[in-house]
Amino acid sequence: MNLRRMRQPGHYLRVLQVFDSFLAGWEPAVAAALPERAPWLRARSRRPFLQQDLQLLGAPAGETAVLPALPSGAAAWGSVYVMEGSALGGATISRSLAGAGLGPERGAAYFHGWGEARGRMWREARDVLESELACPEALAQACDAARATFDTLSALLEKAMNERAPAA
Repeated sequence: MNLRRMRQPGHYLRVLQVFDSFLAGWEPAVAAALPERAPWLRARSRRPFLQQDLQLLGAPAGETAVLPALPSGAAAWGSVYVMEGSALGGATISRSLAGAGLGPERGAAYFHGWGEARGRMWREARDVLESELACPEALAQACDAARATFDTLSALLEKAMNERAPAA
């Protein structure tokens, strides 16, 4: 994502709508692949922050994106890795958006995310991932799904923003 363009209101709204579209399809797919972890996943969802931003900025939600299937629990964990990691990247984006007058209560709650808790939550997610992906076969499936998740989100952003993103 082009951080300078993120400061342009129309561009920023389209980015939020792409993330909303992605999460609208992704969260149910991951919960279905990991039903025993659904409460843990729901507790970590940043989509409510995203919906708050869209409402505050007067933008409609995105349509639900069609995403690649998650054929196994290991694949779902690989996809979770990408989205959990994106919360860390959100800190950099959040700082950039602050320069445009956007903050957690002013349309940038999604990228601000869990704020000071983000580091602790990332360590917790890494511990869960390490436990769930202990065997080499599961780790290979997770890596493939992580790349597919990143590529899918990148393609959605590229299509909506007309920006070229590197493939994972």
